[in-house]
Amino acid sequence: MEKQPLLSICIPTCNRAEYLKNCLDSLVQQPEFFTEAVEIVISDNASTDDTKQIGEKYAAEYEAVHYFRNEKGIDDRNFPVVLSRANGVLRKLINDSLVFRPGSISYMCDMARKYSEKKPHLFFLNSREQDSFRYRDRIVDFEHFMRQISFYATWIGSFAAWDTECENVEADIAGCEMKLWQVWKLCRLFEEKNSGVVLYRKIVNSQPMKNKLITYDYDQVFYKNFLALLEPSIEKGLLSRDCREKLEKDLLYRFFTGWMTNWELNSPQYTFTQNKDFKQKILDIYKDKPYYRRYLYYYKFRLFLTRSRLYVQAKRGKKH
Repeated sequence: MEKQPLLSICIPTCNRAEYLKNCLDSLVQQPEFFTEAVEIVISDNASTDDTKQIGEKYAAEYEAVHYFRNEKGIDDRNFPVVLSRANGVLRKLINDSLVFRPGSISYMCDMARKYSEKKPHLFFLNSREQDSFRYRDRIVDFEHFMRQISFYATWIGSFAAWDTECENVEADIAGCEMKLWQVWKLCRLFEEKNSGVVLYRKIVNSQPMKNKLITYDYDQVFYKNFLALLEPSIEKGLLSRDCREKLEKDLLYRFFTGWMTNWELNSPQYTFTQNKDFKQKILDIYKDKPYYRRYLYYYKFRLFLTRSRLYVQAKRGKKH
């Protein structure tokens, strides 16, 4: 009988062949990849670029790389689908634009072994170079869990699930239409077992995107949809209203501010295709909050810093 892998690294991808190749290279260069403990599963969402050639090349070269291709695009349903195609005890979703840091596979395997008996939800926050005593991982309930991860719950690159949680997962598509399947699934997992662990170790870096398309309404997805998906957990007593208010404020200060400055300054790194008057839409959401006026001063300061940084980068670019 074939041995079950300990860890599946699951990569849903679409039309990012160049980034996918860099991601795969960062994995296959690690010594821990060449063990029976690890597999890589690629689910190609009907790409029209060279993704198929890249996936087939790595699958032919490495026995632990498995490439699948959807006949047609299925959007966010590709997230549960790629988990269903994996075989590991722990199945880690990642973005195709990430590259893994040295030692990251070993760390993920260590965490899978450590928690494989109790199987709490593991969330890879990817925030610090090294673990410290203050941020040592421990099992917590949903309230404390969400207070730690905040809006990062929306990041697919932090999500993981155990094999026992992935039975018939390909049919588990609620939340996909809201562009936040991972948040919907996270809430359901905590309803079943109110225990999770936040893992702070930094294991991946993001590849610089040449021109990232923002093709959906950020305020709809990351404000309305995100907070709406938390409502059932609040009604069931897993989350407090106070926690929800904290998340709402975090979104404004720590998430939307960066995107608002990118939009206002027309950052060449991003193209906002569905976000007309993005800044004003966000401000209108928060205009009745007690911290709104204070926030306006904060935003002006952040805008000044961003504008100054872009100016310096442009000056350096001209010199070279």
